[in-house]
Amino acid sequence: MFRLKSSHLDMLIKLNSFKIRNDDIVFFGLRGCLPVDENDYSFTEELLLDNANINYTNPRCTIIQWRLSEHQAAAFPASTVPHKKYIASSLEKLGQGANQLMTGYYCDYRKGKHKAGSATGHDAFRQTAGRPIRRTADDFDYDNDDRVEFTNPNDNLHAAWCQSINSDSYASAGCQVIVGYPKCKSRGSLAATGAWNIFQKNAYAVNETSFQYILLNGRDAYKVVQLVGKEVDGRLRFGSNGDKVTELQEALKAREFYEGIIDGDFGKRTLNAVMEFQEKVFGPMEDDGIVGPNTADALDLKLLRITIEDR
Repeated sequence: MFRLKSSHLDMLIKLNSFKIRNDDIVFFGLRGCLPVDENDYSFTEELLLDNANINYTNPRCTIIQWRLSEHQAAAFPASTVPHKKYIASSLEKLGQGANQLMTGYYCDYRKGKHKAGSATGHDAFRQTAGRPIRRTADDFDYDNDDRVEFTNPNDNLHAAWCQSINSDSYASAGCQVIVGYPKCKSRGSLAATGAWNIFQKNAYAVNETSFQYILLNGRDAYKVVQLVGKEVDGRLRFGSNGDKVTELQEALKAREFYEGIIDGDFGKRTLNAVMEFQEKVFGPMEDDGIVGPNTADALDLKLLRITIEDR
């Protein structure tokens, strides 16, 4: 169990070299992490969270709404991985039909209908850009032996169609989903329920039409909380931006792994180059697409080192 503050979220942004807009609300997903009180959706200066094991059966993640200017956040029980029933059906199609979004920074989840025109269609947050996902064709989880595709699988952020973190069914084949039920025709236009009801209302009440979404692992947040006052190595991953990404691209280009523009933007081509380099140097099971200390050393690259602050 750990207490997460707005300052810790700031540290995670800096450690991953994300450049974020100063919006009213930012979405922040933590995979494998749950709110201790799954029914408390209030904005506060401190969130009480606990690490959780992903099982592809129950919601085992948290999606935070972060009010940057007020230094407050609210936590909502969620899932950032597909349910096993969709994975099972996808195995018959070499992984098509289910996927897991890779960690990183995604700049455009915009207000709009999930499943527009259908009885289950409801006000949600649409993602229309290409993004990196993993597909599994051999088992019921997602790891480094599963292929990465850069595509738009029409995954959005929407209601999970389940009651609680104990529910053994939730509606995701790859979408980011919040516990609760939506207001839609198939439910007789009954009011939305649970965490989803509050999450959707909060976001639709602000002027922004497009929301930023940061997705990391729960352990990333736990580590920042535990290492306050100590120096920590940064990471570069999809969505990172700035001088360190420029240095990464130059190092990859010098080794003939990167043929793109040196622009300081960790996008599709940089991700592909990092994974090819990792597979060549470390082996096929080590291509996670994240530049940490080992990959940086192999590239003679110095990562940011940041002292973790607790304000």
